[in-house]
Amino acid sequence: MNLKSLNLKWALAFAAAAAVGVVGVVLVLTLVGNGNEQAIAQPAESPLPTMSPAPMGTPEATDTLITPRPIKPELPSFPVVVPTLPKGLVTGEKRPCPEGWGRISDDMAVYSICVPPGWGIPDPDLATGEPVANAVLHYGEAYIFSPEAFPYPVGDEAKIGQKLGDPEADFVRVKLFPLTPDTTISGTCQAQLCATVADLPAAACEYRYDREVGSRVPNPQGSWCGRQIFVSLPLAKPPVWPSGEPVPIPTDKPYSAVLGIIVLGRCEVVERYRSTLSEMLSTLQVVP
Repeated sequence: MNLKSLNLKWALAFAAAAAVGVVGVVLVLTLVGNGNEQAIAQPAESPLPTMSPAPMGTPEATDTLITPRPIKPELPSFPVVVPTLPKGLVTGEKRPCPEGWGRISDDMAVYSICVPPGWGIPDPDLATGEPVANAVLHYGEAYIFSPEAFPYPVGDEAKIGQKLGDPEADFVRVKLFPLTPDTTISGTCQAQLCATVADLPAAACEYRYDREVGSRVPNPQGSWCGRQIFVSLPLAKPPVWPSGEPVPIPTDKPYSAVLGIIVLGRCEVVERYRSTLSEMLSTLQVVP
């Protein structure tokens, strides 16, 4: 099954990320199919009350005081940390997935990861609410859910929002998104170079937060846990237009990309799946 997400809009997103260097592909691509778990600061509401005149034709027109909503704190932004690949890195042959597992891969960003039984992405064709464990992306992003997220309420934005925003959600979400190294990400944490992920140099950080309707509020004692990981994609291909022609990249450096991985869920649910998540991350490969 193909997810043809690299259309003109995605190509322009990549070109813009390379040219400007501060917006980043992730902030553009994250608009696909989600709309509820954005790690982006919400715009501040006006601290001043507004006055609304009474309707015309009433006996006595009076102003009505509208109480403003609380101002949400602006979330910090952090740059992507790009792990340096060792010289002469040999990736070897692609390893098979464990028996009964599926595979999500990207033939442009050039990576793949195996998906455990019962896990998957929502049906991209919106035909069913069942998980899809095998798919090929084209510089797309994927949201892999644990079994509790299914059946997924495809085609119903209200129910999707309720499911993703439920402060008592009992599922884990693993988000995969390729981006350019000069990107910044808002509202997460500052990744630090760590050991390895699937024998690849990686940068990672962990954070806790509380769920609120449509947003996340950082809280060191929060009941939700997040982990952010960055891995270099040494064989990533430059983005192309739908016609197949390459998108102009305004730089004299070779094109490069990074895979971002974010694991989100209530801390107790993430802990329940700790071994499964570790096994899934160990299947990450950066080979065609």
